[in-house]
Amino acid sequence: GLHAVNLGDSGFIVVRDGRTVLKSPSQQHDFNFTYQLESGGGSDLPSSADVFHYSVAPGDVIIAGTDGLFDNLYDNEITAVVVEALRSGLGAQGTAQKIAALARERAEDKHRQSPFAAAAQEAGYRYYGGKLDDITVVVSYVTSASAV
Repeated sequence: GLHAVNLGDSGFIVVRDGRTVLKSPSQQHDFNFTYQLESGGGSDLPSSADVFHYSVAPGDVIIAGTDGLFDNLYDNEITAVVVEALRSGLGAQGTAQKIAALARERAEDKHRQSPFAAAAQEAGYRYYGGKLDDITVVVSYVTSASAV
């Protein structure tokens, strides 16, 4: 199974049969003011993290990423890359690179409605386009123990 602890706006999704079946929520005190651990006062506590225990199965794909991924791509866009990568036999590293490249492309698009832009607008800000930020993507393919 998947056992995870997540705090802040980095996170993960689990894709099964072409659908997102689990997504860690972004933890924010307010719009664009995320939970974070830091030295000194004012830090959020580790006990604020979300804890996950989820049964995974062979064929599932776990995508972990920084906020630069999730601020620029919707879940269905990530899932579409995963489905195409699986169809073409692309490995986990290649899939991660494709997802990161698409997120970077969308981050630079000033006219696209991104997840970050939608959240900004919901919070009362006039914002359009992607959000340039760090983009880190890690992809894991779940296989059976006998396949290892």
